Amino acid sequence: MVLHVLDDPSALSSRAQRFLQEKGRRKRELTAEELRKHWERHGRTGPLVDLMVDYQARWGGLALPELAVPLYDGGVAVMTADDPGATEGVGPCFTAGTDHYSVAHWFCVNLQGRFGILYEDWVPLHSSVSGWIEAYALADAAQRMHRVEVWKGRGAADRARALMDALPELTAVPEVEGLADNWWQGDGALLALYEGEARVFRSEAAAFAALYAATEQRAEELRVVLRSIDP
Repeated sequence: MVLHVLDDPSALSSRAQRFLQEKGRRKRELTAEELRKHWERHGRTGPLVDLMVDYQARWGGLALPELAVPLYDGGVAVMTADDPGATEGVGPCFTAGTDHYSVAHWFCVNLQGRFGILYEDWVPLHSSVSGWIEAYALADAAQRMHRVEVWKGRGAADRARALMDALPELTAVPEVEGLADNWWQGDGALLALYEGEARVFRSEAAAFAALYAATEQRAEELRVVLRSIDP
């Protein structure tokens, strides 16, 4: 039996569990069985509908605050499965929820369970839906840290990767299961790199990276490192 994440968040990191406890809410949406019956009435069955039913049981009705980074126009507002179908270049997929604001792309989950965005192209952001939630929790937690630097647009990804070369102690946060978007942590530092919108819209201007520190002293140390790698 698949339990709703607000009833059993144990598969998530302690950080993500705290985030959902503090800021996650549940709104009335179709139950998993109501969703299955709805699509059966429309003649839809098969692996994608099965995946949607499991998604609805686990995530359906989860309401999230606006994403605490200036991307995706706030992110998913309420998670709920809808619109199953096959999309060229993606294969079978369904939409993952409603948005905080009107956006040009769709948040989708494909048959492999990857969470991503769809416009003219499909860009998987995380290997799982849980990865998206873990990234949400990290973005929220970063707001309570010391912001060292933010890079937007052209060159943001290059700066983030140069920093990773200079700080080998930074390792990818495994729970994020990052693909186009990812987080790294280590020795009092937290680094985010979001390339999803840049890839789906084929525009480097949409790339975003940010560096955070646990303490002001660590922030000053990281600023010294940044000055050493400035071109």
